[in-house]
Amino acid sequence: MTAILHPIRTLRENFSHIGAAVNASREFSRAGAVRVSAEATNPVTAAIPL
Repeated sequence: MTAILHPIRTLRENFSHIGAAVNASREFSRAGAVRVSAEATNPVTAAIPL
């Protein structure tokens, strides 16, 4: 019902959620890249799960 009464507000909220998901995905990818580079330099820490 809210979507019918406030379409602009709903659209803004949806874009906000999409932006948060994109940012989380970007951070997850960066963390993975850091982990891969750490595994290459230190095999002892490679065995520690995230």
